[in-house]
Amino acid sequence: MVVGSGAVGGYFGAVLARAGHEITFIARGDHLEAMRVRGLQIESVTSGRFTIEANAVPSPGGSQKADLVLFCVKSYDNEKAIATMGLSVGPHTTILTLQNGLGSGDELADAFGKENILLGATYIDAVKRGAGIISEHGGDCNIIFGVENGVRTQKAVDVHNALIDAGIDAILSKTVTVDLWSKLIYICALSGMTCVTKGTMAEVLDTPETRDMCWQVMREAEAVGRARGIALEEDVVSVKMEILQAEKQEILSSMRTDLDRGNPLEVHVLNGAVSRMGREVGIPTPVNSFIVNSLAIHHNRAMVDRGLDS
Repeated sequence: MVVGSGAVGGYFGAVLARAGHEITFIARGDHLEAMRVRGLQIESVTSGRFTIEANAVPSPGGSQKADLVLFCVKSYDNEKAIATMGLSVGPHTTILTLQNGLGSGDELADAFGKENILLGATYIDAVKRGAGIISEHGGDCNIIFGVENGVRTQKAVDVHNALIDAGIDAILSKTVTVDLWSKLIYICALSGMTCVTKGTMAEVLDTPETRDMCWQVMREAEAVGRARGIALEEDVVSVKMEILQAEKQEILSSMRTDLDRGNPLEVHVLNGAVSRMGREVGIPTPVNSFIVNSLAIHHNRAMVDRGLDS
């Protein structure tokens, strides 16, 4: 079952369905209707162009329990998604969260038990181009996941085998917490800086003032991670900056897309998480705090428009 069938969930769910897995896609609105009528269309540099007949529904049913749930909703929808997906989660269901930022693993563990949760990060350049249409633009296009304590459980191995057999570049990590923080450092810079400046990543990095801010965003996140005991690579910030520089002309963050479309933002689990945990460990995070504070009005307004608490 794919909970959140946008760019990430829709793409990986479609690849798994093409490989023969029975997939239920949880979707809504025009996207749901298009998937039901025309199927889910994938336009992918990595996987090619194909269309699957999609079993798409607005909410999980209770007739069957899922073997695997890909949890791909935006963080501001977590409470509703977790409440509704319980009907399809049984004692043997594995839940792999691919959500940006930090915190979804804890929320899912509280609801369904820590032993059933796999933490994951995905590097994928994909967008929902229209209702029922997802475009993936190449690059890494992978999933890095594992158990929080690093144990190689049979559940994790089974998921890894299923992903690999479907042609998905999947890495079963013994240090998934480090992997999540490594991505957090990267995406706080990409999403936070392009949103607060309303510029492209190329413009951010080609402008000395905002390039310096970008460095500081990542260094703050690194410092908070190390203060929390995360064994980050020594050169993690410079490596992530090199990646941003190499991809700056094409790369676009999903949070910037949400900003442009008037949607709520995941800033509270990205730059906001760095800011919040920085206060907890006594590490100053002035740039990350500036970003989350600057985007608060947009986020709160969008949440009210969706009928959600801000």
